[in-house]
Amino acid sequence: MGKQVALFVQESNRKKSDAKVDIGEKDIPKPGPGEVLVRINLRPVNPSDAYMVNLTYPGFKPQTFPAVPGGEAVGKVVENGPSASRFPIGTRVVAVPWNTYDGDGSWQQYTAVPEDVLIPVPDNVSDESASQFLINPVTAYGFLETLKVPEGEYLLQTAAGSAIGRQLIVMAKLRGVKTINLVRRKEQAQELLDIGADEVIVTSNEDVVARVKEITGRRMAYAAVDCVAGEMTGTVVASTRDHGTVYVYGLLSGPTSTVGAGNLIFRNVHVTGFWMVTWLEQLGDAKAEKLGEVMDLFARGIIVPTSGKKFPLEQANEAIAESWKVAKEGKVFLEG
Repeated sequence: MGKQVALFVQESNRKKSDAKVDIGEKDIPKPGPGEVLVRINLRPVNPSDAYMVNLTYPGFKPQTFPAVPGGEAVGKVVENGPSASRFPIGTRVVAVPWNTYDGDGSWQQYTAVPEDVLIPVPDNVSDESASQFLINPVTAYGFLETLKVPEGEYLLQTAAGSAIGRQLIVMAKLRGVKTINLVRRKEQAQELLDIGADEVIVTSNEDVVARVKEITGRRMAYAAVDCVAGEMTGTVVASTRDHGTVYVYGLLSGPTSTVGAGNLIFRNVHVTGFWMVTWLEQLGDAKAEKLGEVMDLFARGIIVPTSGKKFPLEQANEAIAESWKVAKEGKVFLEG
């Protein structure tokens, strides 16, 4: 069927801090029975993608190399394989998941995927938004579905100025859940208040635990989510109610979390990890329903992810570098 442009990870990249992707060509696949060929046109660059490049992301386990990274994208159906008929040619779709785990991810122009993993994109949802459907919005939705914070109670989150942090604020507001949002830079505070944050704490100059006590009348946060780890996890746990739950879902400060044992023993705060991939697997037959509910939030204009610079596939390494910048304007993309 011809050739396509693709980005490749080599086995020699493993655990290298300066690992790069290579640009090259590969065959355009022919969709098999029950499969759909998708022409991918836009891909966000997420931290998980960068970790795929040096082969340290648990959701990317290719057995052969070179391998194609990339966990999110939007594209159009260009061919249906035998017995695949749900999506007319030209339908815009996202996949949950793409073939990322086995090393055939979204950082290429064409991929064949089972039609059962595809979700159609509503006409009023932009490619920029649709391409970001999975990792952040579905994770935030999973938090709220599983933590079950009652209406009027507080959910505490770290790195609240991030894309997922802003989406969680909006989703929580929709359920009547209040949010306490931790940020490092004070200029982010008003931005979050403007989109519906109830409280913002600037960690660089405020005592987090003392402020949470003040905000909640000493009841503390009902539950919390932390993507920073390190010593921040201990601060978050100390700010959460007795018998509350803290999800650790990121490693921004490093691979370990430090938690005061007293909070675990005497206050019975439950600290556990949350990975969207595992949650989706556990949903079983309810998975399609939950994903449909998230896409409905996009269609209703409730979730509109921020968008930033776009780079051609040939400039993928520059795009990765841009994605790590602290004050970048919106999500970085690879297009083409």
